[in-house]
Amino acid sequence: GGHSEPFTINSHALDKIASSVLHAYYIQRSGMPIEKKYAGKWNRAEGHPDTVVYVHRSAASRTRPEHTVISSPGGWYNAGDYNKYVVSAAFTVGQLLSVYELNKPFFQKEKIAIPENGNSTPDILDEVMYELKWLLTMQDPGDGGVYHKLTNALFNKFIMPAECDSPRYVVQKSVTATLDFAAVMAKAALIYKGSKDYPEFSSEAAEAA
Repeated sequence: GGHSEPFTINSHALDKIASSVLHAYYIQRSGMPIEKKYAGKWNRAEGHPDTVVYVHRSAASRTRPEHTVISSPGGWYNAGDYNKYVVSAAFTVGQLLSVYELNKPFFQKEKIAIPENGNSTPDILDEVMYELKWLLTMQDPGDGGVYHKLTNALFNKFIMPAECDSPRYVVQKSVTATLDFAAVMAKAALIYKGSKDYPEFSSEAAEAA
């Protein structure tokens, strides 16, 4: 109809949205309070510490029978159901690591409002590390297989994370989750090699892969 919304043309036109999208991952963190200092009006209390998670019967193994308790804290919420899925997590981490490799000069300078922004690691890699550490907890050390997701038995109601108190489970391992996990851990092992802030992670990721 002959009308256009205003838009910017310059070499930094997408900088603000890139930073805003990256900062959104902090707001989606599970297992920690989201502080007003970093999140403004999106601050909230800690939800789902996930330090007591049960092995569902679909995921039971010889070394981890049904009802075994494991700890699987951290990571990002996948959606409003407050569950955490390995496949979508690995895909997202893979994309973020690739975009970092393609745009290192930008991300090495870019600072976002997260608790880790005072260290020597680019903030995008700090944020990705929060998800990678959770992913490591989703691998069964007995056979190397990876649980498909960490979940409630039923979806939560439309309530804040801190109000949720349903038992949490890891469910059946899948080929997709295991292969996605292996791929992203191999990639992360290369990118974080030599990290001053996460000196042990590269070898842990390589071994997990």
